[in-house]
Amino acid sequence: MKYRLIATDMDGTLLNDESVITQRTIDAIKRAVGAGAIFVTATGRSMRGVEFINALFDEDMPFIIYNGASAIMGKSRKVLLNKYLDFKLAKEAYELGADRGVPMILWTDEHLWVNRICDETVYYREYYQTELNIVTDMCNLKEENIYKIFWIDTPEKTSRFQDEMKEHFGGRLNCHTSRPEYLEFVSPEAEKGAALAEVGKILGIDRNEMIAVGDGYNDISMLKFAGLGVAMENAPNDIKAVCDHVTLSNNSDGVAAVIERFILCKSACQP
Repeated sequence: MKYRLIATDMDGTLLNDESVITQRTIDAIKRAVGAGAIFVTATGRSMRGVEFINALFDEDMPFIIYNGASAIMGKSRKVLLNKYLDFKLAKEAYELGADRGVPMILWTDEHLWVNRICDETVYYREYYQTELNIVTDMCNLKEENIYKIFWIDTPEKTSRFQDEMKEHFGGRLNCHTSRPEYLEFVSPEAEKGAALAEVGKILGIDRNEMIAVGDGYNDISMLKFAGLGVAMENAPNDIKAVCDHVTLSNNSDGVAAVIERFILCKSACQP
């Protein structure tokens, strides 16, 4: 087997537009794992947000969560890495968001915090079926381990904010969109590519034995790191440009197609 590990983003990649993983994709993953491959879910979500994926399989598989700020084994809960936000930088990002009046969400060791109750934060709570805790003063979270903070706004404003914040922070933290309306801030050491490298080191898998699949800008680091970087058909063109291969869209079982071609070898096993 040339490729021993496949890492996939979730939203817009592993899941279709209805946030469902199809039976074809489930079957392809199970066959790949049965053949000896490692399947890694790499997402901006918390572990709570990936439990339905974890529940589909019997194997103890790695999950890269919070956009690379943490990696954990799904069944055993063995922690592979944690990269927390520096509190001063988290506080700065929070205050900049407060100045702009945006709804904000923070994750700290599986606790969800928001700056206010509104349609956007209530939707997020309902989506993840978790309790909302309100924080109006970041000093109250000084003793917490903060994985990430993100702002919520329209795609147009979020894109503009991303450019502004990248210039403002100048590499002091990672700033990128995970969805068109979400602008996320994580540690500068937290990215999917770095987390994938650490997982590979722990599992004894070389980068040339890895496939990474994604559709978003927060996927670029792992798409470039893996031996085979694969963009979804629904990915922006500049993401496709950094990849070795483009698969079908998330609504057409694109991840299953990658597994079938490059791991199960139902067709040519080369890009």
